[in-house]
Amino acid sequence: MNYNIALIYGGNSNEREVSIESAKNVEKAIKNLGYTLFKYDLKYDFEKFLKEHKRIDLVFNVVHGYEGEDGALQKKLESLGGKYIGSNSKVSEETFDKLIFMKKIGKNFSIPDYVSTKIYIDPPFEFPLIIKPRKSGSSLGIHICHNIEEYKKFLIEELKNYGEMIVQKFIKGREISVSIIEKNKEIIVLPILEIKPKKEFYDYEAKYTQGLTEFEVPANLNKELEEKIKNDFKKIFKDIGLKDFARIDAIVKENDYYILEANTIPGLTELSDLPQSAYAYGLSFENLIDILIKNNI
Repeated sequence: MNYNIALIYGGNSNEREVSIESAKNVEKAIKNLGYTLFKYDLKYDFEKFLKEHKRIDLVFNVVHGYEGEDGALQKKLESLGGKYIGSNSKVSEETFDKLIFMKKIGKNFSIPDYVSTKIYIDPPFEFPLIIKPRKSGSSLGIHICHNIEEYKKFLIEELKNYGEMIVQKFIKGREISVSIIEKNKEIIVLPILEIKPKKEFYDYEAKYTQGLTEFEVPANLNKELEEKIKNDFKKIFKDIGLKDFARIDAIVKENDYYILEANTIPGLTELSDLPQSAYAYGLSFENLIDILIKNNI
């Protein structure tokens, strides 16, 4: 098929290695599907891409973290007038920013209580509690704090790294990942995946180390709650203006759920949630990639 696809990956964020692993899978799928592939590492090759972009029909972005998910790359691509897979710059920016995202969805959906801060503050909730960067991905910078010593240490340390942190009430429950794709403008919620980390929570190491996490897909939820989650998350996808694919993470407690965050460039590694949910739906990895491409042809 004479269709030129630029795979942009890598970048400068602390999720660079994850992006490289996602790119390996996507590269193989694109080649097997018969498209012509051009690869550009955002960190080293973007000037080359700018010189060659007119021959590119579609950009497939797998840059995780800042630059790739926060709207920066999307703005550059929009200025060139080209097509790319995924949500637009405004939606990407507002979704990557956990504070903006939670303020938006907190009006209509349950989220754990939170406070944002740029300085050290006394614990606003009982221990254990969660601290997380306002802007980051792959669970980097997230800590469960069990006492004042841990809280002080991690909050002070991560404020230096990220500038602004969110302190959030800890909800003990079942971690789920809900992957959503578009196909021919139809929004499809893939089978819900339950995450069972062998560590205390689904941190960076648990996400990307073989054997540290078990997955159950489809998750064993009662039908009423499953349907509620699928209908609600489909509505969120549409209302926020997400496009092509996304992943929304949540905690299930008894017969309710609490939304944690959304991801506009979900991981596409061997261990990533979205490919597992797609497979449970009956889609191979190549099928998934082809759907995303054909959404934009």
